[in-house]
Amino acid sequence: MFTKKTFIAGVALAVVALVLVAFIATNLIRGHRKKVEDARIAVLVADGTVQLREALGKAPSSAAVAKLDEYVQTAATSPSADAGSAAEAYLTGAREIARQRAQSERLTREAAAARSALAGHMARAERRNSNWIRDASELKRRVDASHADLARSLKTLDDLLGGLPEAEKRLAPHVAATALLEAGEIDAARKRAQDDSKRAAGELEQVRRIVP
Repeated sequence: MFTKKTFIAGVALAVVALVLVAFIATNLIRGHRKKVEDARIAVLVADGTVQLREALGKAPSSAAVAKLDEYVQTAATSPSADAGSAAEAYLTGAREIARQRAQSERLTREAAAARSALAGHMARAERRNSNWIRDASELKRRVDASHADLARSLKTLDDLLGGLPEAEKRLAPHVAATALLEAGEIDAARKRAQDDSKRAAGELEQVRRIVP
């Protein structure tokens, strides 16, 4: 017999059923969105690593740095807190490494030009007078300044590369290992930066020997 009590019980069961359905549907939607977002982050990181690898192989263009900056901004707006934050840190490091690579290449050229100008001036020592001495002093100052800037840039590059494994460690639970720069690549890039720094210091020392 259908009674008020039976009706209320039926309504209650229906409400519970609707709540359960809504709960399950919400979790399914959230799970789907998370999978989609995780996949998007993985693609973003993989693309960033391609840009970083190219930057370490040759002098990066301003477009490459801008692209990495775009990836950083995208990761920063990710609704996935953990993956987005880890990706942002990694891509920020990649962007700064590319930026320092470009700066180091530019400063290397500037330092070479400064050394060449000083060496050329010193080769005309037979014209030594007050103007020659003044110019020699200014050219030496430019050499020292350009090499100091280059040394700082290469040291910063080495430090940034040294911090990359920690950023990769944070990303490891969220992306495949193939999406990240390999340890051997990082070590090789650091060695290159350190070798470039030693070479520049040696070239500076050679120039200083010809300056009275």
